[in-house]
Amino acid sequence: MVKNLSIVAVLMMCLLAGLIISDYLKLPSKELVIFYTSNLRGQIKPFSGVVLDHKYDQAGGLAFIKGYIERMSKAFNFKPENTLLLDTGDALFGTAEATLTMGDVPLRLMAKAGYDAMAIGNMEFEYGFDALKGFINSNLVPMLACNYRDVSAPVSETFKPGIIVEKAGTKIGIIGLGHAELARNTRQDNIENVEIINMVTSVQNTAANLKAKGAELIILLSHHPVTAENKNVGELFPDVDVIIGDMISSTISNSAKPVLCNTASSRGGAIGLTKISYNAGKWDVLGLYNRVFAVNAAEIPPDKELSEEIARVESKVDGLLEETITESKGVFNHSYTEESTIGSLIADCMKEVSGAQIALTNSGGIKTSLGEGKVSLRKLFNIMPFENNLVVVELTGAQLENIIETSLSGKTGFLQSAGINCIYSGSNPAGFRIIQIDIGEQPLEFDSTYTVAINDFMFNNKIDWPEFSQGKNASIKGLIRENLVNHLRKRQFISPETNRRFNDFQELDETLRIQSLAHSLVELEKEITNDGTSNSEYCRLLAEILRLETQADFAFVPVDIIRRTREPLKRITPSRILSDFSANSAISVMIIELDGATIKNIVQRGLEKNSTMPTAFSGFSAELDDNKDIKIHPWNNSFAPDKIYKVAINDGFPLKIEGLYNISKANLSKYSSDIRRTFINGLRSRNGQVEIKRVLY
Repeated sequence: MVKNLSIVAVLMMCLLAGLIISDYLKLPSKELVIFYTSNLRGQIKPFSGVVLDHKYDQAGGLAFIKGYIERMSKAFNFKPENTLLLDTGDALFGTAEATLTMGDVPLRLMAKAGYDAMAIGNMEFEYGFDALKGFINSNLVPMLACNYRDVSAPVSETFKPGIIVEKAGTKIGIIGLGHAELARNTRQDNIENVEIINMVTSVQNTAANLKAKGAELIILLSHHPVTAENKNVGELFPDVDVIIGDMISSTISNSAKPVLCNTASSRGGAIGLTKISYNAGKWDVLGLYNRVFAVNAAEIPPDKELSEEIARVESKVDGLLEETITESKGVFNHSYTEESTIGSLIADCMKEVSGAQIALTNSGGIKTSLGEGKVSLRKLFNIMPFENNLVVVELTGAQLENIIETSLSGKTGFLQSAGINCIYSGSNPAGFRIIQIDIGEQPLEFDSTYTVAINDFMFNNKIDWPEFSQGKNASIKGLIRENLVNHLRKRQFISPETNRRFNDFQELDETLRIQSLAHSLVELEKEITNDGTSNSEYCRLLAEILRLETQADFAFVPVDIIRRTREPLKRITPSRILSDFSANSAISVMIIELDGATIKNIVQRGLEKNSTMPTAFSGFSAELDDNKDIKIHPWNNSFAPDKIYKVAINDGFPLKIEGLYNISKANLSKYSSDIRRTFINGLRSRNGQVEIKRVLY
């Protein structure tokens, strides 16, 4: 009996020892702690504003961010050798201190704060490409972007795709991912030598290289919106463990790698914390801790050394920046998606100093609101950090309608305005929301010409607003912020505009909203239909309008862009166009340069009896002989296989057909954002009288 009890006791002790060992293995043997910020925008000092849905009198500031890290590290025993500090980009531009020092001050202060790496944001390009290369080469803070290439330098000479940092006794791979749409987010002359590489390929290649060098964990610092918008990031980046990026919601659910971390509030108002434990011989990525904390500068002791350095910087610029320009008698609100009083104030200034009839400015160029009280030069720098020139250009009424429809669609952010009163319906389909536009006291005339004040970023941005660069007699009227300062100096005080310049008609009368879609815009000379073939009159008319409007040599239109018509088309109304065009949203009109041989191949495919994409065309006639060989007869000039022609196509037109043609690398530019409006405007300008020439013989 005693012997049996001894055996049982030994077994129990072994079991207990096993449980203790098991529990021990589950305890983290080490931890990696990651602090991170997003969109610092040059904010080196605390600011007043809303952070994480709470109003703070003093939030953020680099000395207080470092102070917060020090306090958290002390409270939870985070060791420096286990801690990273990262940023997702847009850190060096956005405040007076940043602008006046060309980004040097925020970069040096970030280095002193202990940042281990940052992604390159689009705002890092604002000082020019040479300045950005200087930032990168300074090595003050490693600046990363795996999807950019400097075409003027050897591969990897300018942009660093990723680095390895050793923390917690482990090699950590850090990759930077830049914004893919630089052309929409910075001035064109800043990115002339920048090639944007495929996002997925560049991240995966960089991850593979870092793993080959011994990296056990891969962190992606992303300034690319895809990491916030795409639900299948695991499929895009299977070798990435953690993503720290912009616009990542706190409601996101992480059930697989890569784990998405919540975005920290902008301007350093909040800081993100991610803690990854090392359990049982591996990093527990799926079990990581992540939270974003407000940096309340009223309660946090700042880092002494950094605080003194910032004080020295401020002493040099305070005298200039704290000068009172005028006084605000109210709050000027800021919005990216709708009309704002700060936007109206800036547009009013642009209109007045330029002498233009109208002023339009993009909401993305206005970075914050203006409170009540003294208006200092510093506040104006913070509101308008960009060094944009004021440009005046002549546009037709039709071009203005297109631009305002694009604004009302929400695709490009709301355009703040002066000199315009617009009634619209937000319930109408995008592209057909305008009910009435008045310029001053008179209705906008479709074929009249108007002078419009804009900024040079908008003028050069052919992706969002191609119409601006198509305008005539463009002239520069100085820097917008300087004009705004001089404009406000003349006023003892300013008050927010109470009258709206854009009014949604759905709040007034639903019947009139519906009628706006049914009114006749123009009538054709004769009825036309779409029979679904390349010889469709409807599609040939569309192709001819595109050719005429773009002043191209030829135009191609896939027949399926217009639904087969049951009723002939004669009277053009918005509702009929919405019904006939197969796309649920606007399709852009593009211009491409092609040689004659390629054009012949496109025609051959479009005319094949069993073609999967019957194509209508304009600008030439095609002759088919008995051997099914095609001869091209241009309506103007001659045709040759090696001659280059200007061709209008729709966005989405196949750029590559295996074994037939590949035009994916041809010179391509945008003419308009909506093929439907281009069609309507082309017919209106010609009073519906357009000859539909025979194209097949």
